[in-house]
Amino acid sequence: MKREPAGPAVVLSPHLDDAVLSAWSVLRREGDVQVVVVCAGVPPPGPAPPWDRLTGARDAAERMLERRDEDRVALARAGRRAAHLDFLDAQYRTDALDQDALLAALNEAVPEAGELWAPAGIGAHHDHLQVREAALAIQRDGGPPLRLYAELPYATRQGWPQWVTGRRGNHGLDIDAWLRAYLPEGTPIPGEPHVLSRAETRRKLRALRDYGTQWRALDAKGRVSDRRVIRYEASFAVTQ
Repeated sequence: MKREPAGPAVVLSPHLDDAVLSAWSVLRREGDVQVVVVCAGVPPPGPAPPWDRLTGARDAAERMLERRDEDRVALARAGRRAAHLDFLDAQYRTDALDQDALLAALNEAVPEAGELWAPAGIGAHHDHLQVREAALAIQRDGGPPLRLYAELPYATRQGWPQWVTGRRGNHGLDIDAWLRAYLPEGTPIPGEPHVLSRAETRRKLRALRDYGTQWRALDAKGRVSDRRVIRYEASFAVTQ
């Protein structure tokens, strides 16, 4: 993926809901925005793994096909479409993603970009970390400017820091230190807050509910539907 200032903004989404959850502010900006969902491959038919069973699935392949359809509907609310790559979600495989194959697939999906957005790795999910490392490799190889977005709901486990919301965070907790433990070394904190309007927050929540097979699990204890949380997003610049 080469740097082309006139190219699109590209959002790398490890799974079929991450871009909507954590980068809605990017999806809704003016201009060309392209979404690439990495772990959107359809596994062989067979018994559903634990996460799929939690959400009521019986067959792994059927569930992934449902989720891909949900993603198309949700992204359409932002006026966007996604390229679905064929890598399997971590729940369907036993090994790490092939990093060379991942880089090749990303470069083929979007040869040029004006800027690149990738998961920050907060929460240390293996798929998120591998997509982040691929984005860092692209940047080092002359790729576009890179920003890392804070993943919801992982990023708000301890609440948003004050620099995101403008309100004092949980008393006595160093939330920046907690975030810094997950970010690549040298990533500047505070990052950049992105505050959605009330109308955009409602639109985002409607899009998230389009992921109907996932909604109840995602919104456990109201951690996603809480508008005091979901209206905020955050990102971090990565310098070479």
